[in-house]
Amino acid sequence: MPFPSPPTGALRGFAERPDPMKMHACVFLAIALAGLAGCTKVSTSTGLGPSGAHSWTQPGVLRISDISDPSTLNPMLTGADIAYQLSGYVLEYFVRLDDKGELVPVLITQVPTLENGGISKDGLTVTYHLRHGVTWSDGQPFGAQDVIETWKQVMNPDNPVEIREGYDVVGSIDAPDRYTVVVHLKRPYAPFPTRFFAGIQEGPVAPLPAHIIAGAKDLVRSPLNNKPVGTGPFMLQSWEKNGQMVFVANMHYWGGAPKIKKIIFQARTDNTEIVNFQTHELDADIDATTNDLPSFRQLKDMNVVVTPSLRLSVLSMFTQSGPLHDVRLRRAIAYSLDRAELLQRISHGAGYLAAEFLPNWSWAFTNDVPRYDHDLTRAKALLDEAGWKTGQDGYRYKDGQRLSLLFLSIAGSDSSKHFAELTQQYLRAAGIDITIKNYPYGLIFDVSGPIRQGKFNLVSYSYSVNYDPAALKDDGCDQFSPAGSNDSRLCDPEVDRQERRALIISARAERKTIYADIERRRMEDIAVIPMWFRDRVGVLSVDVHGYKPSRSIMANWNMTEWSVP
Repeated sequence: MPFPSPPTGALRGFAERPDPMKMHACVFLAIALAGLAGCTKVSTSTGLGPSGAHSWTQPGVLRISDISDPSTLNPMLTGADIAYQLSGYVLEYFVRLDDKGELVPVLITQVPTLENGGISKDGLTVTYHLRHGVTWSDGQPFGAQDVIETWKQVMNPDNPVEIREGYDVVGSIDAPDRYTVVVHLKRPYAPFPTRFFAGIQEGPVAPLPAHIIAGAKDLVRSPLNNKPVGTGPFMLQSWEKNGQMVFVANMHYWGGAPKIKKIIFQARTDNTEIVNFQTHELDADIDATTNDLPSFRQLKDMNVVVTPSLRLSVLSMFTQSGPLHDVRLRRAIAYSLDRAELLQRISHGAGYLAAEFLPNWSWAFTNDVPRYDHDLTRAKALLDEAGWKTGQDGYRYKDGQRLSLLFLSIAGSDSSKHFAELTQQYLRAAGIDITIKNYPYGLIFDVSGPIRQGKFNLVSYSYSVNYDPAALKDDGCDQFSPAGSNDSRLCDPEVDRQERRALIISARAERKTIYADIERRRMEDIAVIPMWFRDRVGVLSVDVHGYKPSRSIMANWNMTEWSVP
């Protein structure tokens, strides 16, 4: 795999940086059909049955896999993407993203905005109109009280909630009637409609049934964790731990019964998965590793797709003390790296080079930022300017001290080792000595581990950027690890001020201008090098139709349209 996954099996890809309130990470899915952009249709064989599908295909049944089982199916209580993906067949959200990255209302009739009156002019009141005719899978009607009781459980300190961002700004919630939810905020918070009960980014929270959770001390031992009651197109029929998880169609789904009648999930290792694709015991992996792309593309009767996602791979530099406090050294490192070659060698080209910290399809994206294309001559000049001169051994020295940096890597991961060694080679060419130190995944991101405690110079990982460009937790002056996700510990007071200002402004055009300035300043400071946005990779039987992956954390936004003839 390209970079190590969280212990939960949430991700197969670049090493994941957990959220400060979320000690695991996340993933994106990727699958589409032949003919869609980014799709490779692999050679097909003969032997089609009367339905037009191959003889090994089970009509109406989708057999899927991932690298491991989840520990729970309550997304509120986990940071594992596999839990988000699987619970997403049963649970629903206010809003999700479609395959173009556009917001799609699900349990609400429209996404609140200033223009449609859903957000008050002062930004303190947000009104949601719930969809009529929605019922829980146990037959009870869905309504405003479900939203209120779920919010209470999110804020319940007895629940180990992964991310409360977007919920902690809520002062109170009113329910004028069953289908209206009026949220009163403590302060204006522009990202609110894309955070509150949104199935878009890390830490999604789905509304839960009030008739089950109301008055509960906590949800830690709730039966909903293993047998969720949802409003979605599928219901969990059975879950054999370390075995099969079976979902069946919800024939009373408000959006119409899904075309697929059964989904069977079973965890498999990467090697076993490829064998099962070859023997046709498996129909899809909608979260496939980029490391196996060459093998996937050799499979018969399969479609392989790469599509955009929100996942950003970065190289973070500790700036609070040590050599990398000097911005000239950080820029020299950025110029030393050949990101294009790294993307190709680490992820087989499944992604695109990041210009800044937002994907190029984001409404706030700007290309007007400093660039750091591979330029070893420029890197050496910056090191000379900073007083680090080349010694007889080829390394850089200043005041008799060699320029030596500590690069953290993940123990047991060949791909993490590969990335670290490639970076070591690039920086050695500039005269920088790199020592690689390996840590187990469970330790490296721990609160007491080397990243959170600032005991490193360089570390690589990936994380899911939010759909809304607000990133105070990543660049705020009071968000240094372990309190937040500012692992580099760089404080730019102007970035901090602009981030806070943008949070209380609702007008998108004004916010776009602010974030353009923030991105320019972050790229000038270059405490973190945005390497590339990693594409979502999926492998899908040619007999599976109608699957278009979302760009959000869960790809299955249009699952009712999937079919297996």
